Amino acid sequence: MMAIASTAAVQFDPDDISKVENVSDIEKPEFQKLVNQLWRLREANKNLKYAYIMRRTSDINEFEFIADADMLTAEEEDINENGTIDPDEELPMPGDPYDVTEYPALRDESYYYPVADRELYADQWGLMLAAYAPIKDGNENTVAIIGIDVLVGDYLKLTQATLLPFILFVAFLVLLLTLLTIMLVRIYKERVEIMRELDRQKDELLSMVSHQLATPISAVKWNLEMMIDGDLGKLTDVQDKHVKSMYAQSANLADLAHMILDVSRLQLGKMKVDRTDLDVKKFVEEVFDEVKPKAEEKGVHYEKAVGGNLKNMMLDKRLMRMTMENLLTNAVKYTPKGGKVKLIAEMRGGALHYEVSDTGCGIPKKDHDKIFGKLFRASNVLNIDGNGFGLFVAKGAVEAQGGSISFESKEGKGTVFKVDLPDVKGNTNK
Repeated sequence: MMAIASTAAVQFDPDDISKVENVSDIEKPEFQKLVNQLWRLREANKNLKYAYIMRRTSDINEFEFIADADMLTAEEEDINENGTIDPDEELPMPGDPYDVTEYPALRDESYYYPVADRELYADQWGLMLAAYAPIKDGNENTVAIIGIDVLVGDYLKLTQATLLPFILFVAFLVLLLTLLTIMLVRIYKERVEIMRELDRQKDELLSMVSHQLATPISAVKWNLEMMIDGDLGKLTDVQDKHVKSMYAQSANLADLAHMILDVSRLQLGKMKVDRTDLDVKKFVEEVFDEVKPKAEEKGVHYEKAVGGNLKNMMLDKRLMRMTMENLLTNAVKYTPKGGKVKLIAEMRGGALHYEVSDTGCGIPKKDHDKIFGKLFRASNVLNIDGNGFGLFVAKGAVEAQGGSISFESKEGKGTVFKVDLPDVKGNTNK
């Protein structure tokens, strides 16, 4: 109803309203125009009982009547059949006062925005529900109020007639959305399966390619090593320099090929664990010493603390080297000159526990959840060479042996990676 009232309000000319002040103005064309507009409004909305225009007076509780939809056609009726026309049965005229004390919505709010009565009211026609809207001039000043009334019985019929199509529309919309959701879920599942298959094929291809590359790269590396050692004849200083450079690059290429192969194995669930009786203390010191030249070359303080309680354990030496060497190499790589890298290894509760700590750039907090992801690199080290495979493979290698890896880090302060590996009795290769 408020929508009907507010839509109708903009159709009235404020100048017409200003020219209707009292009963002497009923012959004016402006008055007749207002009445005709109200009549057409009611005809267009058959459930409306009344349509009228009023305006405020100096008394806040009293409005002034202007026009009604029936003023040109209606006749006074003896509604209560008492033989006389009572005051409340007389037709209202322009300028007649209208007490709005009992209609707070009309009195207080209707001059500012469309509003409906909060309570029903009764007159000689029955129980009514009313709505109002302001009629404004070009300066957005309210000059009058349009009101529309509907019998409650008619309002319920109108509501039901409007509500049923709405309910049917909502039901249809819900059904349509349900079918669309089912269709999208089905398409999504099909796409997921396709992507998984493509991912599997990609990993198999990477595994095959990296495996095929590893053999010739190893052969090149072996021959270059023989040349450096003088097994193929003495090299000049210039030749020695270039061959050593080639050897370093081939070593990097070999490491990358093996890394890609390990990534593919992890993705395909084919990471083989070959446990052997490993002298852990000797192994830790070997790996530590292998990375030491890189630390010395960079000017990083490089320390270890190897516990005397380290013992032989059934571990995969290749996977162990892959993890520990990667953590030590990363620590040196991301620690500036003058910084410190330390390896601690000891037995805790029958399990091997080792830590690699550094005073390097640290890992931003926003990257913590993603640091073990494939191809992921922390946002503060993108300017440093790396491939994003190392920690992904390290985590896979540790977990393949039944262990766990975790870390603590603060950007600008450093990082500590912690690895725990259980002691497995017997050779449980898989």
